[in-house]
Amino acid sequence: MSAPVDHSSRRAAVARTIADSGHAYLLISDLKNVRYLTGFSGSNAALLLGADGTATVVTDGRYDTQIRQETASSPDLDIRISRDLFGELRGIAGDAGFAIEPGLPVGDARALGDPTILAGAVEDARLIKDGAELDLLREAGRLADTVFAEFLEAGGIREGITEIEAAADLEHRLRSAGADGLSFDTILASGINGSKPHAGVSRDVIVPGLVTVDFGVWLDGYASDQTRTVCVGEPDALASELYDLVHRSFLAGVDAVAPGAGLFAIDKVCRDVLTEGGYGEYFVHSTGHGVGLDVHEAPYAASRTPEDRTLAEGMTLTIEPGAYLPGRTGLRIENTYIVTADGAETVNPSSTALRIV
Repeated sequence: MSAPVDHSSRRAAVARTIADSGHAYLLISDLKNVRYLTGFSGSNAALLLGADGTATVVTDGRYDTQIRQETASSPDLDIRISRDLFGELRGIAGDAGFAIEPGLPVGDARALGDPTILAGAVEDARLIKDGAELDLLREAGRLADTVFAEFLEAGGIREGITEIEAAADLEHRLRSAGADGLSFDTILASGINGSKPHAGVSRDVIVPGLVTVDFGVWLDGYASDQTRTVCVGEPDALASELYDLVHRSFLAGVDAVAPGAGLFAIDKVCRDVLTEGGYGEYFVHSTGHGVGLDVHEAPYAASRTPEDRTLAEGMTLTIEPGAYLPGRTGLRIENTYIVTADGAETVNPSSTALRIV
């Protein structure tokens, strides 16, 4: 059973950031941030959060029942129903005005008089997951991981069927097991398609060799993200060499995850293994990202990450090195980790060793 969610404490923490910035209010328009602070999951809403902790959330009449159900644990939350979300909240703020989030569309910002942008107020709070979030991330990760193992056991990846047929089978199994949806479009790439990091799925027939599968689910608003690469038939020399190298890079990255570890340094550890093995130029993306209400969110472990950015207990981070040989083949291995006092806890417990199917 998941830990209870304390939206009031989340709002109080962000309110302190607003107060420290010198603003009276922050207009929160990012729907993931609205959900984080209120529990409301509808597709149209805005929240006005005051430096004093007062909060008003507005949505339209389609969500009258839903918002009252989803925010029932926050009796101090002022709920308004209006088609003019920003107009309603502007009236509440009055002459005190408000700051806005950077993601607000330019047209809306101009209509509001181009208020000051306050970046990161909610996102910084979201970096450290609370108990309820960690429980949901574990549950989402286990669901996807378990279903994928069952999918392989059932022969879901095999020579002669198309990538899209295999992906459809996996996605059906994920939804049937209780996933609310897919956290991103599934990647299932065989043969030359494996050399494309974001190949998607095609109507190409699965052929002997490496097959990379990157997949994830939504569960109660939280995402999972993992990648497994399997081999149809016995691997040839190149596939064996490449998988061994990427796997060693992956394990080096996992070993580096700990409170206080530098995100740039984690990326470098993974990259150095591939470089020393002669394939560094084929690792063409960053090593990892956070997972939570967004499937890709801060923190980021990349060669462009400032060297002073570090991990803290309660953060999440994927470790996902890969190597992609243009026009030939490629692969990636990925798990999502929770940063613990002792290091890293995976939410995807299945083996990352090469599996032959």
